[in-house]
Amino acid sequence: MDNRPIGIMDSGIGGLTVARVLHETYPEEGIVFLGDTKRNPYGERSRDDIVRFSFAIKDFLKEHQVKMILIACNTISFNVPPAFFEEDIPIIKMSMEVKAAEDAKRFAVFATPATIATHAHKAYFQKKYPQLDFVEVPCDGLAAAIERNADENTLSALVKQAAEEYHALDADTAIWSCTHYPLIADVFRKVLPKVRFLDPALPTVETGMDILRAHDALADAPQEKTFYFTEGLENSAPLVKKLFGDVKVEKGSLEL
Repeated sequence: MDNRPIGIMDSGIGGLTVARVLHETYPEEGIVFLGDTKRNPYGERSRDDIVRFSFAIKDFLKEHQVKMILIACNTISFNVPPAFFEEDIPIIKMSMEVKAAEDAKRFAVFATPATIATHAHKAYFQKKYPQLDFVEVPCDGLAAAIERNADENTLSALVKQAAEEYHALDADTAIWSCTHYPLIADVFRKVLPKVRFLDPALPTVETGMDILRAHDALADAPQEKTFYFTEGLENSAPLVKKLFGDVKVEKGSLEL
């Protein structure tokens, strides 16, 4: 057994959707979460910035003696170089292991511009489901709007604008390839009521937990959970308390 915490990294509050899945499925595991709310959104930044910030978050989590790191951010997962994963602890990127229904015909990938620019999801799903028609939908400004707790009308307009511009209104299946987006699942479903939305949070968590299980490294008693944000605790703390109850929420700083 290993009672060290699991590190979770994100560009902001979106990674809380992955942390929530970990908390619900493995409640005894400790968590050290870092959301870089000061520099969010990463999805509209250069790749050099994304990589530099991501290494700083990784260093922060390693200083907290984590036993594994979950990258709860697609923009980070698909923009950092292979060297990022060369550590003595497992580092797990966001999974793409979601299953489309047998009657699916048109598959949309909703993500940040930086994630879409890698075309990683399109390449993966075209190989896995060659019979489907695929469309990539960069949702410019949506993650930032979620971060600032924009109203439903603003969020709906951003989702609709992206879906219309990139011809996704007739999609029947879609993946949320930004961890912020499940936070506004109801908005997506109102704008696109006929779409089946897929969330890769659970397969991401299970990928990491399978590795820990294989090394007999699961926690054997309830451990502490601490959530750090680099800015804006007044916005992030209430959401953390809502999702996780009475846990520590503190300000964290990155060395850049």
